[in-house]
Amino acid sequence: MYEQWHHDIINLYSHWAKPDEQGDPAMLDRSKLSFRNKLRLAFLIVTILAVLTTGGLSYSITSNIMENNAMKMTQDSVAQSAQIVDEKLNKLMLVMMTFMISQPFRAMLKDANAGDASRYFTRMTEMDNVFSQARIAEPLIHSIYVSTPIGEFYPLSMNRNRQTVFEKTTLYENIVREKRNVWIEGHEDALFLGGSRVVSLILQPISEDPVKDVYVVVNIREEGLRQLLVTGAEGGAARFLLNGQGLPVVSESGTLIQEAVNSGVIAALLNESQTGYAPDKLNGKDYLFNYARLRLNDWTVVAIQSKDDVLKDLIYVKWMIAAITAGCFLLALLVAGAFTGYLLLPLRGLQQVMKRVELNDLTARFESKSQDELAQIGFRFNRMLEQIVRLIEEVKEAETTKRTTEIKALSAQMDPHFLYNTLNTIYWKLKLKQVEPSQKMVVALSRLFQLGLNKGQEVTTLDKELQHVRQYLELQTFCYENLFTFEIEVSEQELLALPVPRIMLQPLAENSILHGFDQMDSGGTIVIRVDRTYDGEHCTIRVRDNGAGLDAGVGSTEGDRPNEGGYAIGNLISRLQLYYGDQAELRLDSPPGQGVTATITLPLKGELQHVRS
Repeated sequence: MYEQWHHDIINLYSHWAKPDEQGDPAMLDRSKLSFRNKLRLAFLIVTILAVLTTGGLSYSITSNIMENNAMKMTQDSVAQSAQIVDEKLNKLMLVMMTFMISQPFRAMLKDANAGDASRYFTRMTEMDNVFSQARIAEPLIHSIYVSTPIGEFYPLSMNRNRQTVFEKTTLYENIVREKRNVWIEGHEDALFLGGSRVVSLILQPISEDPVKDVYVVVNIREEGLRQLLVTGAEGGAARFLLNGQGLPVVSESGTLIQEAVNSGVIAALLNESQTGYAPDKLNGKDYLFNYARLRLNDWTVVAIQSKDDVLKDLIYVKWMIAAITAGCFLLALLVAGAFTGYLLLPLRGLQQVMKRVELNDLTARFESKSQDELAQIGFRFNRMLEQIVRLIEEVKEAETTKRTTEIKALSAQMDPHFLYNTLNTIYWKLKLKQVEPSQKMVVALSRLFQLGLNKGQEVTTLDKELQHVRQYLELQTFCYENLFTFEIEVSEQELLALPVPRIMLQPLAENSILHGFDQMDSGGTIVIRVDRTYDGEHCTIRVRDNGAGLDAGVGSTEGDRPNEGGYAIGNLISRLQLYYGDQAELRLDSPPGQGVTATITLPLKGELQHVRS
């Protein structure tokens, strides 16, 4: 079909541009055009003129509609962000009002008014629970600090920066100067250690009696406030908060935002209506400034976006008009050459089948009563399509099996009972002020997840896998103190580079702890040893314990300890078969009274086959 179109176009052009008797190519020899070519030419001219006229009008109308809709959508999105921030800050104020009418706070306030510091530590302890309740009720709160004549009050879990005196901070200067609730823009927290970036709200307490020199400082996480602006955001607009003086409420690193603030363009918007937008220029480029004020304070949510970005979809309209023009040109050729197209009906039918396949309709099949060459191509395409369908089904089945085993492997690591026991142990060690063991457990848990996730890669190295199981066993020694000890031995350091599936050893170690030692109070041992086989072509990984053995009659590969139901071992066997086929083996041996030894045999490839320690 393509060759016929190409021939027709060349033929038409040759007749159209044939020079006259004087050799002038601008003169058209229309008299020698065939009737078929004249009709084709008329179809082309009418079609192209109609398409260009319709396309021009459509482009003009569409551009106006898209510009208005884009501006309205952006404004609605900015107003929604402002509403979200408003609601969040109102909730924060409600939480703090609840905080200030609580019984511990009122008791502390009464002592502060009386100048009675004798019960300071009692009040501090009572207030700690109220601090915690406020932070739980509103996660945006980073810390709360209360300054009184009888002393400072703050959460016991926070580390107070003793180098900073509240009365010498800008926070104190602002509240004394304004004599009302004050919002302080983003700054580094000077009251507590850690250097966190916060936005502060300074409140005067709610009390029936006059209160003097008592101030409540609520530090809000700056990053959390910034994230509120992203909620519900659409498009590529840069969003930020400004205060009543036209300064950013949270620190902004974007060059565009800095230029907009410094240019003074945004400051002029602060005197306008509650919401709106205005076009302006920055560095010679057109930008749209959308804004919406908050109702709680004098902050304003501002969005900046390039006008070119807003109207970028018009480029697609231009290309669409060009594509429609080209399509109509081809359609005119097809209509003019209808009889030629009749001879190519089988190819058109095959084209329709291919389009259906392109739209993921794999049930489409070519049908024809003819037996010519084009029909034979269609039948061969049917056979190829059937092979593709079978291959897709096989790939889907393999991917399903792989994902199932991966999910099971990860779920073994993310076992809720293990996490609960670990976190509970960390909590009680912290309660008992065993800080160093708690720190070790947190580091081990973090390292465990890091190694287990392995950046989303299913294959890791034996070195990382041994590190992973070591972190797991160390955590369990903290959770089950004095229950067991463990050793990890590697006969040849070169074997540590062996690629292996991740989370391969943890299920075996978990079986030893949960089922091998479940009737023991102490004395358990787990030994993990990595060796090369005698023939030098395989690596063996043995996990041996001295706990309860397997049930009598359990031979080797398919069962866990009693009551386990084969879940962990069965999952591990599936994963080994998925990655190694029949080249890998898992065997369980349980001599009477000697615990269980799980042996994984993996093939060595490449240079590891010839390296000897």
